[in-house]
Amino acid sequence: MKIRRVSAAILILAAMLLGACAEPTRLFDSDSKSLTEPDSTLLRIAAAPENEPFVYTDTSGALLGFDPALGTLLAEKMGMTAVFYSMSEELLINSLNCGLTDIAISAIEPTDSLRRSAEFSDSYITMSSAIVANGGNSAVNGTADLRSALCVGTVSGSLSARYLSEGPGLSNTREYSGLGELEGAMLRGDIDIMFCDSFFAREFIAEYPLFVIKEDNIDRHRFAAAAADGNSRLIREVNDVLDEFRSGGTLLDLRRAYIENDAALREQYNLKLKNIQQIP
Repeated sequence: MKIRRVSAAILILAAMLLGACAEPTRLFDSDSKSLTEPDSTLLRIAAAPENEPFVYTDTSGALLGFDPALGTLLAEKMGMTAVFYSMSEELLINSLNCGLTDIAISAIEPTDSLRRSAEFSDSYITMSSAIVANGGNSAVNGTADLRSALCVGTVSGSLSARYLSEGPGLSNTREYSGLGELEGAMLRGDIDIMFCDSFFAREFIAEYPLFVIKEDNIDRHRFAAAAADGNSRLIREVNDVLDEFRSGGTLLDLRRAYIENDAALREQYNLKLKNIQQIP
């Protein structure tokens, strides 16, 4: 099953279409079929790059990340071919309601405002950060104490790193390329605080009981796929597949590949994306 990426010409057309659709057009009448007749063999997926590890491009322009990999697997499970449309984040919802795309999978958090203009799936990943320290560390007990740490370690480019740079604005931080390097630094004592993905933090303290979580569920986000307003049929189909992916371990594998930075697993997914993408 092949994934096709849209060409520059199609992107220009998309921009023109979205510009003409400032007021979203309702293409679906609740559970009825679309008023347009898109190709039923294609799952047209909107994604906004420059948001690693969820959506990003490599030097060749290939679209990679957690969300393209998830979109690929969703399409395959639904017996369809995925077609990715790259665009800026602010155009994602309009592309759905204008009929340019069927679904947006791009680290979208369904706020109350967005729910008024689009349908959303169940959450496919919950992201939050945690503070991990040695059990004997009494200087840091929460985010308010992070300035008291000798060195706060985090993963470069992660939501945790973004929170530290945009929130507390600490000067005592050190960034690592992946969770494996961050874990090693913590075990060696190069850092006294690990500020990382909550899921990984729980796995870490389960393996190393001398460490504890001082604060959890910091800066919590739940990401979901979006469809055009009224397209509840597609959302139900997506939710059914997500349930299978959740129980079968697919979502966990994607998390390990792109959030925990399991290099081998990530490369496996990325290689699949690179090999099946074609310029029309």
